[in-house]
Amino acid sequence: TPLTSIRALAELIVDDPDMESAERQRFVGIIVSETERLSRLVDQVLDMAKIESGNAQWHDEEVDLRALLERAVQTAQAMVQERGARIALAMPPSLPRLRADADRLMQVMMNLLSNAAKFVPPEGGRIDVRLQADERGVRVEVQDNGPGVPAEQQALVFEKFRQADDGTTRREGTGLGLPISRSIVEHFGGTMWLRSAPGQGACFGFELPWRKTP
Repeated sequence: TPLTSIRALAELIVDDPDMESAERQRFVGIIVSETERLSRLVDQVLDMAKIESGNAQWHDEEVDLRALLERAVQTAQAMVQERGARIALAMPPSLPRLRADADRLMQVMMNLLSNAAKFVPPEGGRIDVRLQADERGVRVEVQDNGPGVPAEQQALVFEKFRQADDGTTRREGTGLGLPISRSIVEHFGGTMWLRSAPGQGACFGFELPWRKTP
């Protein structure tokens, strides 16, 4: 956990006053990074608690989902490129507006995009974002070409503090992004799912109705 790392590194610095400057600087850098991770964890825990208790604030409006997805992809572009991957967006030329909270939907998209970016391969990584619509509502999918999620873990990824793992790499994160995203989608009367086969990547998606059922 972040606190464990922070305490261990701080104790090393305190116990070794003659530590090399470069080593000390490296430890301090890790401590700063871990405090940032701790801050994100606290924010997400509070956010999850508010949603579950019914005390979260929602600002419903007419949302241009095409524009929102374009903004999300642009925001994630640097993160994706940093991992040597590319991202593609496919959507219809026009779409009716959706009644929802734009900031919350942006939060869902950034969670799904950052999650996909963690699992793309170091070479040839690709993330496909797809938007479709029919008379009932909209469907959004975020597909990566990573290792996929093992069958035994697929039922667990939406549980709090649980993360998918390919067995070779420790994944950074809090394990709250997907549970929060699913709670947001369900608040607007939608559903979220995972579709994955070993070696064929993972596809996280959600559907939202045009209007939430009272």
